[in-house]
Amino acid sequence: MVTLKEKIFYNALNLASETNFAFLSALKENFGSFKKGWEADNYQKISDLRRFEKDTVEKILQRKNKINPDSEWQKLADKNIELTLLEDKNYPPLLKEIPAAPLGIYQLGKCSLEKENIAIVGTRKASSYGKMVTEKIAKDLVRVNLTIVSGLAYGIDTFSHLTALEAGGETLAILGSGIDIIFPSTNKKLAKRITEHGALISEYPLSAPPLKHHFPERNRIISGLSLGVLIVEAPLKSGALITARFALDQNREVFAVPGQIFSKNSEGTNELIKAGAKLVNKIDDILLELNLMDRLLTPDKNNLKLPSLNAEEKQLLEIIGNSPKPLNVDELIEKSGFDASLVNQNLTFLELKNLIKLDSGGYRIKF
Repeated sequence: MVTLKEKIFYNALNLASETNFAFLSALKENFGSFKKGWEADNYQKISDLRRFEKDTVEKILQRKNKINPDSEWQKLADKNIELTLLEDKNYPPLLKEIPAAPLGIYQLGKCSLEKENIAIVGTRKASSYGKMVTEKIAKDLVRVNLTIVSGLAYGIDTFSHLTALEAGGETLAILGSGIDIIFPSTNKKLAKRITEHGALISEYPLSAPPLKHHFPERNRIISGLSLGVLIVEAPLKSGALITARFALDQNREVFAVPGQIFSKNSEGTNELIKAGAKLVNKIDDILLELNLMDRLLTPDKNNLKLPSLNAEEKQLLEIIGNSPKPLNVDELIEKSGFDASLVNQNLTFLELKNLIKLDSGGYRIKF
């Protein structure tokens, strides 16, 4: 069990080291706890810490001497910011799986991090097409009770968060700064809304500035918290493609929206699709890959709520769902009134969408 003291001293060391994760990890390995690491007065005596430059270690010690751990912890408490360490029971299981999982994450907002999340990222210079696609897909994902994860940047990130909130859903914003430093500053109002219907997440302590190298680091958390990452628009040199690479390293699904061949914003997404990313033009493409097609149904499994199924698919699914036993093709032809080719065609689509399965010579609902 992680004690309160351990969290207090982790936060203090995070401040003193200016979030030097390699140093913090080495400190924990050598001393066994952040509390003991804080109490040590000479890190150069520890062999594993000698790999860090002497100036680096000395600067950390100097900053450490100016920090009051309890006062710094009170700042978090005053702002209702929670800190979860890697060993905590409520540390997000998905995030714990990734290489270089954050040693600690700060959270403002009560949204659970253990829900099923989908990341949506893309260029800061979103086109009208990118905005429309983001709004459509994010809204549909929220309607099937998935949480939207993004990075609070301009463009696609902003549209993702806004759409999730306006659709009545939850969204997680992963920051490249301390939670009290919102970047870009124009998203301060959006960040406030997110804390009420989602959460702001960061591995950086309070007052940490949005340094350039922080953003690639935070991208691994965006993908790490998610079942999959959707890239909507991205040029070839894009932070969104860095997130895609992290997703692949973390064994997450990578999805991409195709775009015009003449658009710079589509060069990255189109290349991802050529390289094997799942092409997405509706949420079925995401849900099918993640084995979540049952989300397309309301709690009444016979009452379909998304128009992504055509009329014949809906009718066949209703017939199969209402039957106490699996139905074969001949029985489905008789009950539906469709000809054989139409029944077989739509059964194929329903199987591909992971909604039905062949069982004992007949078809039944798969969920």
